[in-house]
Amino acid sequence: MTSKITGLSSRQMKEPVTPLWESAGLPAGSGISLLNAIQKGFPVDSINRLNTELGWPKMVLLEIMGINERNYARRKAGNGLLKSDESERVARLVRTIDAATDLFEGDRIAALDWITRPAPALAGSRPLELLSSEAGAVEVNRLIGRLQHGVFS
Repeated sequence: MTSKITGLSSRQMKEPVTPLWESAGLPAGSGISLLNAIQKGFPVDSINRLNTELGWPKMVLLEIMGINERNYARRKAGNGLLKSDESERVARLVRTIDAATDLFEGDRIAALDWITRPAPALAGSRPLELLSSEAGAVEVNRLIGRLQHGVFS
């Protein structure tokens, strides 16, 4: 996974006016509506919207979210919904990118740059690499919280 992640960059964009949740056509970033949507399964189209919004290759997005290309094609041809575990991984990615965007005061370009670079506070791992597990995502989001509050150690 690291070989594909190192060359990621975002497309040029102005300051985002809407959270990534809305851009991807997903419910709010937290709460019962999110839980219900995850259990039902996000629309497969949410990945296409993320692809457009972030400017990352779809294959890289699928890899980051742990979604096999064949399964993606099956979901798209079938009922058009991701499974709940796949939806959870999409939510994890979007939640973290939105938190990083808040950290960089609405500058998604800076947030995407930060999320793809090694972070000393994460033992040199790229935040994006850690999003493959819930435990890793918790650590990334804790780091974002510490940085927002000026706690650098």
